[in-house]
Amino acid sequence: MTIEELQKYLEQEFANIDRVVGELFSVYSPEKAEYTFSEQAAIATFIVNIYSGIEKILKQMLLFDKLDVQDSPEWHEKVLRKSSEIGILPPDLFQILTGYLSFRNYFIYNYVFTIKWENMKALSDATKDVAARVKSEVNEYIQTI
Repeated sequence: MTIEELQKYLEQEFANIDRVVGELFSVYSPEKAEYTFSEQAAIATFIVNIYSGIEKILKQMLLFDKLDVQDSPEWHEKVLRKSSEIGILPPDLFQILTGYLSFRNYFIYNYVFTIKWENMKALSDATKDVAARVKSEVNEYIQTI
């Protein structure tokens, strides 16, 4: 993959993430106090989808840098850790994304109704800022390649 191909890939993925963020906020409103089970399921799905897009971006960047992130049971954690180690993610953003990864893992292996609304609300509230920060950090890192 060339740098131009990587940049095109990143643009497409960030556009996909922006689309899902828009969908999230078509269901979720910080002012709204209660949500149906179906709305909560949609919100949780959008949060996981946004995180998965971020993870795909980071993984592709690491592969571009020829760093080992091959599939293994712990590859999700490895992608975040290596992204932080090489300077794509600053420590505070690494910690925030670790929270999204934990949510993703919980979501996949549990029923939606077991997820605490407070956890989903906090992640939802931060989503726009987190996506924007990841985009900024990735773009900054790309300039060093």
